[in-house]
Amino acid sequence: MGKTLLWVLACASVLLLAYEAWTLLVLVLRPLLSNPNAIQTDFHYYYDAARRFTADRQRLYQLSDDVIAGFAYPPPAIVPFMWLARWPLGTALLAWTIISYLMILVASQQWLKYLRANGYVIDRNTAIAAGLVAFAIGPTYMNAIFGQVNAFVLASAVAFVRLAPVAAMEAGILLALGTWLKIYPAFLAVIGLWDRRTWKAIAWTIAFGIVIALVLLPVVSLPTYRIFLFDVLARRIDKTAIQITNQSLVAFIERFRFAPDFYTYWTGQEAVTVSTLGAAINLAFAAIAAVLLAIVRIPQEHKAAALMALIAVIAPLGWGHTYVMVLPLVMLQLIAMRNASAIVAVITTVCVLAFVVPAGRRLPIDFMPDWLENIVYSRYLLATMLLMVISSNRVVGQKPESTIIASA
Repeated sequence: MGKTLLWVLACASVLLLAYEAWTLLVLVLRPLLSNPNAIQTDFHYYYDAARRFTADRQRLYQLSDDVIAGFAYPPPAIVPFMWLARWPLGTALLAWTIISYLMILVASQQWLKYLRANGYVIDRNTAIAAGLVAFAIGPTYMNAIFGQVNAFVLASAVAFVRLAPVAAMEAGILLALGTWLKIYPAFLAVIGLWDRRTWKAIAWTIAFGIVIALVLLPVVSLPTYRIFLFDVLARRIDKTAIQITNQSLVAFIERFRFAPDFYTYWTGQEAVTVSTLGAAINLAFAAIAAVLLAIVRIPQEHKAAALMALIAVIAPLGWGHTYVMVLPLVMLQLIAMRNASAIVAVITTVCVLAFVVPAGRRLPIDFMPDWLENIVYSRYLLATMLLMVISSNRVVGQKPESTIIASA
């Protein structure tokens, strides 16, 4: 049954990719090629900040009342967008979209190589099927629609996981680059709790993170880092968004305090202060998950996949596009599904299907109780947690059995 369901998902992904390509080209990219204000995307934040920063190096960040909007990323993240900002916005976003999908391809290929190096026998057809699902899944589509950087973050994280034990310097460089794009990859340092082979790579990450900042000083000055740390992050650290596009654990908890109309529409009240209970639960979940990954006897690849997925879960602003960090976990479970029991195969399929519809899409479920609506609208979060539980239910050293010889 697992093999059958895998190919059902792969075939559905082909159809889904056709729809997504049409939407991206016709409804997003083409309008922006003629009018940069036709649609508002996250890419506007990067693009506008780059143009603003190019004109005045003191104006990278614009602090406003809406603390969850605008450019609020580490200072070095602006550098590649300074180059893209030389083009019209529509052209720049088209180039960024193409490169983002290439990064998803790179991350998928690197992850498959990592699994094969750890004893997984993955034939070409299975690799293609898992790759199709990864390309068509909702978070990947949302990352392209919003023009976000998460594909690059994922690629740097997967490369670190694969290279850290064998090529520490290269792994450190790539993770440092990913961390300066978005802070989230720094969480991968937790791998050091259970794998001493990664300690050198973590040290190289810190060293190259400093080197990158020093090299970029002629472009990004030290005061910019001060503003980022003490103004931008300080104003956002206790904030979240309750809109259903945010699939984080914190957002899930906070939505129980509001009626659905407050989080199914962009009401202007999405930026909320995280309650003490919500912050405590999120922190406790992160700590417990890290400890369990360190002590539970499951294969390294399962731990790495769960850790990358955990980034999207515990980030206060774990938007739907942030869940591209779940792709390694999804691919791992799709590959394992070939030899899984019928019930595990069905559960895995349901979890993957939960990722198909973009997180911010409203559904015809207004008749449901408020608490149940929140559960349905938090499907990315809950599907990820369930996949993590399934992935942890493995005996040490257990690999998917297969008589098929691996191919390139």
